[in-house]
Amino acid sequence: MRKFTAMIVASTLALSSASFAFAAETTPATDAPAAATQGKMMQHKGPHRMNPFADLNLTEQQKTQMKEIMKDSGPRPDRAAMKAQMDTMHGLVAADSFDEAKVKSQIDTITQAQSQHMLDRARAENKMYNLLTPEQKKQFNENYQKRAEKMGKMHEHKPGQAAPADAE
Repeated sequence: MRKFTAMIVASTLALSSASFAFAAETTPATDAPAAATQGKMMQHKGPHRMNPFADLNLTEQQKTQMKEIMKDSGPRPDRAAMKAQMDTMHGLVAADSFDEAKVKSQIDTITQAQSQHMLDRARAENKMYNLLTPEQKKQFNENYQKRAEKMGKMHEHKPGQAAPADAE
């Protein structure tokens, strides 16, 4: 049960990190020169590309429409509230005695907020997906497959490593 709870909390944290990254990608810096951001909208540099709409050769109209969809997609996660939630969880974990009811309540609070944010994001991404041309949709789906395969390979058990504790 504790491993399951830990997995839920870890998943929630991972999803919130991805959400923050996506929100940051779709909000251009206001003080950046226009030439520096031209053609680079919604792209994330680094090993983990979080934006599924990157590299689709979007038109300016599509970019504008997608910005509007993201702006109207609901409130961004409140970082201060999320930090407070995680600090509360840490306090529960670091306590001298384990209060399962309080931990379950805190997990419910965190997952409820994440669930609503994920729903809002999925709704917005569906609207954005439906702005794409058939060719862009095909590329979007191919990019998804490539990311899924890459993530699968990253999480495969490698020879010579200890098997995960839950695998027994």
